[in-house]
Amino acid sequence: MILANARIVTLDSANRILERGSVEVREDGSIGEIAEAGGGHAGSVDLGGRLLMPALINCHTHLYSTLARGYVLPGPRPKNFPEILKRLWWRLDRALNEEDVYSSALAGLIDSAKCGVATLIDHHSSPNACTGSLDVIARAFEKVGLRGATCYETSDRNGRRSALEAIRENVRFLERRRRGQVAGAFGLHAAFTLSDRTLAACAEANQSLGAAFHVHVAEGAIDGGAVQRLDRHGILNQRTLAAHCVHITAPDRKTLARRGVSVVHNPQSNRNNGVGTAKAAAGVLTGLGTDGFSPRLWDELKMPGGRAPERLLNNRAIVRKIWGLDVGQIATGARADLIAVDYFPPTPLDAGNLFRHLLFGVANAPVDSLIVNGRFLMRDRQLVSVDEARVARKAAARAKALWERL
Repeated sequence: MILANARIVTLDSANRILERGSVEVREDGSIGEIAEAGGGHAGSVDLGGRLLMPALINCHTHLYSTLARGYVLPGPRPKNFPEILKRLWWRLDRALNEEDVYSSALAGLIDSAKCGVATLIDHHSSPNACTGSLDVIARAFEKVGLRGATCYETSDRNGRRSALEAIRENVRFLERRRRGQVAGAFGLHAAFTLSDRTLAACAEANQSLGAAFHVHVAEGAIDGGAVQRLDRHGILNQRTLAAHCVHITAPDRKTLARRGVSVVHNPQSNRNNGVGTAKAAAGVLTGLGTDGFSPRLWDELKMPGGRAPERLLNNRAIVRKIWGLDVGQIATGARADLIAVDYFPPTPLDAGNLFRHLLFGVANAPVDSLIVNGRFLMRDRQLVSVDEARVARKAAARAKALWERL
């Protein structure tokens, strides 16, 4: 397949911009030749001059949070981050059943696809529907056609039995899904909800697997000291994904850099939860996520702590480093995960001002088409693999019942 008549933003190592070009998509789902002024071939897809660029990557999200959208907590407003966790999120995850998990993941993935996101790194929790829950989420990924990774959130907050079940779920899924379109990680909630005994058990369980740890780190002040504690237990290494890292010290930053940990900032969620603004650390690969707050990754760039454009590009480096995925660039041999955007710039666009166009133009433009692994998942702003309206109706019914249980 040839994608023709497009303004191409490669986001590759040369950061090329082709005013009018074409991209070959091979049968194996990889990118072939990238040409200037290509098109007119038999069977080519005319993109009508739209902007063609790599699909987006969300490096930290919670698909189980989709069914909480619009929910209003009864009673007084939570005073702090621990109250938000206890009164909303920890009640929500305990109320989830298997059907809720699937419906929430499916609706969240559809939302992400509509926003141009092709790869999501999910972090899941459903203590009363734990065993098999990661398979349910993987099934939702496969239904929509997106790629990514998921894990189960190990925590002691629901007791020892629940923590051990979480460890088993991570191990079970990882033994089957180390690589592929939906891969695994080893999930941990946060150090302040994990005992030394459970941290040691996680490190031991993952020793033979060598999987990535995906963990919340110092999101709130309550989790201060997390970096050094996690490091003592062998959780921090080059395959660790540390979300948030708001309340960390200068020695913590040095530890993260020395261990080669990848960090994910989540600016909108941080503001909403009142936990502060994460700062970049020298020598630490830092990307962007949404923490389940919104499917719109672009909006994270517009927030304090999120506007450094390299963080958007760092997401591709993170998923390549941890999961071996070559996504996030238009380059020969990379996976053909692409979006065609209804953006026709009214001013000159070049490598020097590209990120201003991305932030103030492309971010506000509709995504016309989404291609993942060389296959169209969305055309003319409509998903081709799922019935969006039907999924939304089912999700609304499940959310209503879930809210009543809350």
